[in-house]
This record gives sequence, C-alpha cells and structure tokens, in this order.
Amino acid sequence: MTDLSSHAGSSSSAVDPRRPPAVAVVEDGVLCGMVGAAIVAVWFLVLDIARGQPFFTPSLLGSVLFLGKSIEDVGTVNVVLVFAYTGLHGVLFLLAGGLIGWIFSVVDRNPQVGLVLVLLFLLFQSVLFGFEVTLVPDLVGALGAWAVAMANLFAAVGMFWFLLRRRPQVLVRLREGWDE
Repeated sequence: MTDLSSHAGSSSSAVDPRRPPAVAVVEDGVLCGMVGAAIVAVWFLVLDIARGQPFFTPSLLGSVLFLGKSIEDVGTVNVVLVFAYTGLHGVLFLLAGGLIGWIFSVVDRNPQVGLVLVLLFLLFQSVLFGFEVTLVPDLVGALGAWAVAMANLFAAVGMFWFLLRRRPQVLVRLREGWDE
C-alpha cells in the first residue's frame, strides 16, 4: 500500500494526513460537490449552446421551481433565474458532496461497510432519477430524459473519480473489504 504521507506536501491529489478527519471530510465534500455541480452545469450549457439557447436550462428550471411557470410559458433566458437556480443547484451538490465525502471516510475506516454504502449510493441514484421522471415528467421531457440521466451519470463518475484521486487508499480498503 502507498504511503500517503510522502505525497502530502508534493501532490494535491492526496489528503493531508495531519489534518483532523472532520476537516478532511468537509473539504472533500465541498470540493466533490463543486466538481459534480460544475459537471452538470457544463453538460447542460453545452446542450443549450447546441440548441442555440445558452443558459436556457437553468432559466427554465428556475422559472418552473421559483415562479411556478409552466414549461410552455418559458421562452427566453432570465439571468436572475439563472443565478438563482445555479445557487440552489450548487447548494444541493454541496450537500451531495458532503454525503459522498462522509461515505469515503466511513469506507476508509471500515471497508466492509463500504460495499453496502456503494450499493446504497447506486440505489439512491436510481431512485433520484425515478423521482425526477415521476414528479416532474414534463420538465424531464423538456430537457430530455437521456440528458438528465447522462448528467447524473457524469456527475456521479466525476465526483467519485475526484475523491478516488484525493483518497486512493479508499479503493484499496474497499478491495480489502470485498476479500474479507
């Protein structure tokens, strides 16, 4: 197993083992959430640009969520709603990042629990997509179910990749838990 203390001063990809565990979990969570939020935002920005309406998705989501407008009533981009929705989006991803950062810290201490937590995370992703499709089917339809599913997938992969780069020992511990 790699000694992470040798990398602490020379690489940003390893968590500094001298930091208190709670600080490392919060830091991981915040950064992980920012990665996930950025991935989803960039994904929909690319799709919006390809459709000829940059920032339409966050404007649409903000109009529906904050103003109660129907999808058909939203035709233009409202910059205030883009910022408002982006703020909400960021907060939700910070919470998700915090949860995933906590999961990684638990797996690092107790790898047997890690397998259960990974399966619960995958279940959560499936349930989240199910709720999106069930609770706001028109909105998911307007964005494209495939686009929403891909955004969720890209964000999850990006967040896990980020945390695995910061805490490579977690993957080793997870394999140990699998073998036990």
